[in-house]
Amino acid sequence: MEQHDSDNLRYFSRRNEERKDRGGMSAAAGWWEGGGRREGLQLSLNRSLSEPGPPKRCRLETSSLPASPCLETSSTIQRSLVLSRLRKIQPDVLAARLDGLLSPLLLDVRPFMAYNVSHIRGSINIACSDRISRRRLEQGKAALADLATSRQGKELLRKRNYKEVVVYDECSADMDRIPNNHPLYLVIAALVDDQREPTLLIGGHKEFSRRHRNQCEDTAPLSLSPEPAGPDIETYPPSRVLPFLYVGNARDAGDTSLLRDLGVSKVLNVTLQSTGPEPSGIAYRQLPASDSGQQNIKQYFEEAFSFIEEARKSNCAVLVHCQAGVSRSPTIAIAYIMKHRGLSMIEAYKLVKAARSIISPNLNFMGQLLELEQCLRSSAETKPTWQQQATAQEELSGCSV
Repeated sequence: MEQHDSDNLRYFSRRNEERKDRGGMSAAAGWWEGGGRREGLQLSLNRSLSEPGPPKRCRLETSSLPASPCLETSSTIQRSLVLSRLRKIQPDVLAARLDGLLSPLLLDVRPFMAYNVSHIRGSINIACSDRISRRRLEQGKAALADLATSRQGKELLRKRNYKEVVVYDECSADMDRIPNNHPLYLVIAALVDDQREPTLLIGGHKEFSRRHRNQCEDTAPLSLSPEPAGPDIETYPPSRVLPFLYVGNARDAGDTSLLRDLGVSKVLNVTLQSTGPEPSGIAYRQLPASDSGQQNIKQYFEEAFSFIEEARKSNCAVLVHCQAGVSRSPTIAIAYIMKHRGLSMIEAYKLVKAARSIISPNLNFMGQLLELEQCLRSSAETKPTWQQQATAQEELSGCSV
């Protein structure tokens, strides 16, 4: 009996515990299902858990990091390695070696215009004075052969059958004050990277030309002959440069009978002053330009070329004139001959000089003619051979009028 009562007590106690458990689960479920109670658990991500009040915004303080010393160290080490491979040579020693059989390769890193005015005989000009060319060379996107300004120089550098290379600029005697982005350093670094043996000419072109003028080439004849006195210029007659091209002064342009005697039916005025009343039968064109160091005469080249070509193709003559026929009009004539006869600036200059001895284009115009020569050379190198031959044949036939 007692055993039966004990069993019943255990049974009802177990049932009571199970009922409590079910009630607790239902209450918990009801608590989660209640909207208000569920919202009470939501916390704002922007709010501090330990601070009451509205959410607070975090403000991030930023500061620039210092430059890594590794980059500066690497650049310093590279410069030290480059300069450790660099040798130096005196102008007198170089002059003696140039007279021998085994002369070194010479690289001139000065601007193209300075090179054309004067350079050491046999040197190759490397055009890396502008920012873009320097960057391409520094990044390895351009080789020295790509920056050579002459076809012969490009071919020689591409053959790579040289070892010792003498590099010079205008007047540098050492590399202490030469920055890493200077053309002189960039060319030397490129030679070291190519396993060549660079040598710096002490004093550059300035010192070498002072001691050994006979071993320099003056390709830009800026002062081959002094200008004659004023009366000679004023009375100088118009000069026949090509069968259809004359160069003269303002007085010639106003002499109608003289123009007709020469067969001139077109007049190109390269001054700031207008010609005046235009006689019948003669076409005039003005290119307003001053004879100054700031005048951009290159902007008129194409217009002048077209005007002169119209005269050639119509079997008539054209007079190109400025005030005295000394600087502006000869510059136009030289540029035309360079473009349509395929001559270099020096050859075209000599041709015009032979026809009109008083010409003397100013230094600014000579520089623009050199730029034209470089542009024409680059265009010729990219033009197919058959097209070059056809163009040359057309120009030669056109000049035989």
